[in-house]
Amino acid sequence: MTPPVSMPLEDIVETKTVQVGTAESRPGEIVYGWFDLAQLPTGHVERLPVIIAQGREPGPVFWFTANIHGDELTGMAAIHDVVKPDLLENLRGTVVAIPSLNPAGLRTVRRVPYFESQDPNRSFPGYTGPVSDPVTAERQQHPPSIYDLAMERLFQDIHSTADYLVDLHCYGLQSSSFTIRDRVLYHKEEELPTANSLYRQMDEMCRAFGLPVVNESEAGRYVDQKLHRSTSGAALNEARIPAITVELGLIGGVDPDALSAGRTGLYNVLKWAGMLPGEPEKIISVPVPEVPFSTRRENSPRARASGILRYHVRPGDIVSEGDLIGTLTDIFGTPVPEFSEIRAESDGWIISLSRGAICYQGQTVTNMAMRDDAPMVEPFPA
Repeated sequence: MTPPVSMPLEDIVETKTVQVGTAESRPGEIVYGWFDLAQLPTGHVERLPVIIAQGREPGPVFWFTANIHGDELTGMAAIHDVVKPDLLENLRGTVVAIPSLNPAGLRTVRRVPYFESQDPNRSFPGYTGPVSDPVTAERQQHPPSIYDLAMERLFQDIHSTADYLVDLHCYGLQSSSFTIRDRVLYHKEEELPTANSLYRQMDEMCRAFGLPVVNESEAGRYVDQKLHRSTSGAALNEARIPAITVELGLIGGVDPDALSAGRTGLYNVLKWAGMLPGEPEKIISVPVPEVPFSTRRENSPRARASGILRYHVRPGDIVSEGDLIGTLTDIFGTPVPEFSEIRAESDGWIISLSRGAICYQGQTVTNMAMRDDAPMVEPFPA
């Protein structure tokens, strides 16, 4: 796959110096440093680790970030495996990597840092106008948090240096690996051509990574959930940088198969961007389901009764509407009357299994990639 038309390598005639925190790029070298996130009451400074690898030849600047949720670990390991000295042998341009965007959560193996109450992956700058959900609207009235202030400073570095960004996550205890394709939003009609071009680049990068691609929510829900203020959502919709979120399997540990997929995917997008030689490689360590239609992620189906849950599918399985997903019994093993069978509500494939053996009425049974026909480029919701 050739580099995207917006970034022809022949037009890049000079290697840019990139500085993030104390790390400053040097051609042909890999450097390490720190980005100060916040001053702590104990007098310590919370810091983000920064790695910058710069080739001797000019090229784009590609950011890799991971672990903004402290219990999502495989992406950090993928960065460690890719952004190391031997990457410099064939690298054109610069890779900026932050293996952990949430070291406080990493230390405690928790999604949210202990000094925050909100999701840190909703802390980047973005549209804060009216939303349809009153709870979200009320929360947006709160003053900026530690992470809001820190990520605003980090975002300035991303905005001023990055040509592309990949943010690495994990999804669940029993989960597939996949790439999330965000909606591209615009404010004015004259922005539509730029938004369409941005979508095409982002879509190319999704496919180059090599995992199955699942769309994010439609515009109204996307903004209500503040997904436009996630790491990749802000890069895409605020800075207009092609950016994607990649989910790499299980939470709470490093999944070897997902790690292999993550390594391959990171090398693939560097090849796609013209920063490494060769063509993207096929990912074979994890399921890569293929369906003949576009999908979005949905919490579906939900249990209509409480009971002991037994699954009949695995992450990555392709299903059709009406296929048996799971069954519910009582504590004696007798099928729950009327509601023992849980069936797929749409064609698609299984992203993750949401429960263990215990399931209560109304709880999500699986997260599915379901058919999605909504436009991928939309105006910001009024």
